[in-house]
Amino acid sequence: MARRAPRARDSGHRPRGQTLMAGRPRLPVSTFGAITTQQVGPGIFRAITRFRDWDGQTRRVTATGPSRNAAQASLKAELAARLRAGGSGDSLTASSPFLLLAEAWLEDVMLDVDRAQGTKDTYQRQVRVLVLPYFENFTIREVTVGRIELFLRQQRAQSFTRAKHSRTILGMILAFATRREIIPRNPMKETSRMKRPPHTPKALTSDQIAAIRLAAREWRTEAGRMGPQSDGQVRDIIEVMLGTATRIGEVLALRQCDIDLNANPPRVNISGTLVVHNKAGVHRQEHPKTHESNRVIGIPPFAADVIRQRLALLDPEDAEHLLFYSRVGSPLTPYNVRRTFRGILRNAGLEGMDITPHSFRRTGATLLANELGMQAAADMLGHTSTSTTKAHYAEPDRTVKSEPAEVMQQLAPPL
Repeated sequence: MARRAPRARDSGHRPRGQTLMAGRPRLPVSTFGAITTQQVGPGIFRAITRFRDWDGQTRRVTATGPSRNAAQASLKAELAARLRAGGSGDSLTASSPFLLLAEAWLEDVMLDVDRAQGTKDTYQRQVRVLVLPYFENFTIREVTVGRIELFLRQQRAQSFTRAKHSRTILGMILAFATRREIIPRNPMKETSRMKRPPHTPKALTSDQIAAIRLAAREWRTEAGRMGPQSDGQVRDIIEVMLGTATRIGEVLALRQCDIDLNANPPRVNISGTLVVHNKAGVHRQEHPKTHESNRVIGIPPFAADVIRQRLALLDPEDAEHLLFYSRVGSPLTPYNVRRTFRGILRNAGLEGMDITPHSFRRTGATLLANELGMQAAADMLGHTSTSTTKAHYAEPDRTVKSEPAEVMQQLAPPL
């Protein structure tokens, strides 16, 4: 039978049932205790300590050297390696290059199954174009509040949108470092807020719409013109975008099965969008920009006529065929459509007026908001809130109404 170890004597008195706390106090995570050194052979010394790892376990760590100082130096190097390999699950520390942190964050983003591939491609491009040119030569700890402020001011000098995207991407990278306990706090949270410049949505005028329609009909149709004639698809896309107030990717993603011309009024089902991936090219995504943007909308007769002409070109049995497609049957890329649209604007005398295919969406939102109210415009555009429609799409109607004048007449002095 094992012999019980002698108990230390205690000169004081304590109540029955109360015991003394046994053992040494627990080390904080990633710290080590006192270092002891002993000679274990001729010219061989061993340094010993206890180290509490990131998994909470306290382990004995040793190192040897030809002298006491050499053994202790070797042990401290071993402890530093354990610190680097802890917490973040990799070798990143606050002294690591920021470039390695950005790469680690992108690797983490690519593993996120809840993010669309198009979003991942955008993040990758923004890291390369916006953030790394400024921070790639710094360490992680050198990305301070002051440096971030200077960086954002330089980005803001170019445009508010550029500064906003830069702030978002850099903030996500630094939040990743904070979650991995590479840095104790996210310095982005202490930077100044950026104030969005005043912005008023601008709809197209009736004269601008007429000029664009005329230039689209005449695009590449001149007699004796060299090269291929226009197939009229961008002209038709313009008409459908005007009649549906949709995004360009949503129009290009319309399929034969998404159209119901027998309904009253005719309807289209907005259930997808075209996206362009770095490696996969352009393809149809099975939902619009957001899942809330799935909607069925009625369309006016002028847009229905264009769609009817497009459907006449398709095999009725091929329900999945896109309404708009290239000469080889593949999806049209939004980039190529925008390039043609810029040429049409140039011919219409509207170049440099900040008109894009998205202007048709703002024009539709403005008309609906003025005629039917902001909620009708938000429903047509697929917004979950009228605040987005009001702030970014519907141009305010500043026409003076007659009703206020009639009400204010009540303030007139009695006759």
